[in-house]
Amino acid sequence: MSDVAIPRRQWSEFLESFSERHRGALVRMEIHDVETGEDVGSPYEPLESVELDTEDVGNPRINVTMDSERKLIKHILFRPSHVTLHLTPGGTDEWLHIQSLNTSTTVRFHSS
Repeated sequence: MSDVAIPRRQWSEFLESFSERHRGALVRMEIHDVETGEDVGSPYEPLESVELDTEDVGNPRINVTMDSERKLIKHILFRPSHVTLHLTPGGTDEWLHIQSLNTSTTVRFHSS
């Protein structure tokens, strides 16, 4: 298993490619609030996209959108600082980790 740190200048292109590869895959959001210590997890749902949103240049966001019973649910990760892709020993994407201002979030794939 290995972790691949994605350089900030490559986030937009990487996340676009990641979304194309995994659109429709079952994923679970695992969110750790770094201020309160609270952990929250979502059920496994189809991934729609993971996008870098730079509309507000001083406050970028990464938006993770999932399809929950035909409703799109968008998780907004405010001011991300690190994006890391974790690979299985065989080189397959296992999870995507995003460190943001107040949260440490993992987008985990459902294992078959």
